[in-house]
Amino acid sequence: MMTHAAIPEGVDEPSSTLLRRAYAVATTEDGQQLYRDWATTYDATMLDGLGYVTPRLVAKALAQQLKSLESPVLDVGCGTGLVGAEAVALGYATVDGLDLSAAMMAVAAQRGVYRQLLEGNLTQPLSIESGKYAAVVCAGTFTSGHVDASCLGELVRILRPGGWLVCTVHHAVWEPLGFATGFARLVSAHTLVPVVEAHIGYYVSSSNDGRLLVYRAAD
Repeated sequence: MMTHAAIPEGVDEPSSTLLRRAYAVATTEDGQQLYRDWATTYDATMLDGLGYVTPRLVAKALAQQLKSLESPVLDVGCGTGLVGAEAVALGYATVDGLDLSAAMMAVAAQRGVYRQLLEGNLTQPLSIESGKYAAVVCAGTFTSGHVDASCLGELVRILRPGGWLVCTVHHAVWEPLGFATGFARLVSAHTLVPVVEAHIGYYVSSSNDGRLLVYRAAD
């Protein structure tokens, strides 16, 4: 679990309280309740209170690899649509969002950047056909109190051959939740090809919170 020290300095107390709740999520029900409470103020907390830069970094990493702006992209754990908004700003025209929280997706819908919004639980099989997407992006979902690496197989399944997986994984869960092992197995099986692994700060006031990862699905 994340510690209080992981919260950037200078963050106001309401924002800190919600962030600590996010890091302490233990069950699906906990997460659902948190995001029901947080949905309408999430953007203010993350962007204004925390200076959250991860969505922009993920969208830029996608743009370095996927040159076809018409190709379908799935934003996994889309929340209120921060990554989707950044991707559309870079010219991507076919972006879908997937999240467990209907309350968060209701806010995302107001942005008008997604072709469609899908409710889905990453701890279960996704109701999406194999090979549907040219890219899957995911920012801020692989962190304390959220899903573990068991979802990686599903994310790869819905990628087209040669498609791109762009995601962040917090250092705190890289090994404990199986991401180090999970990605290594997919690479060893020649299912994924590693392209980028960079250590990034999630906030303007931090420099090394987690990994930004880019993988290409095998042809």
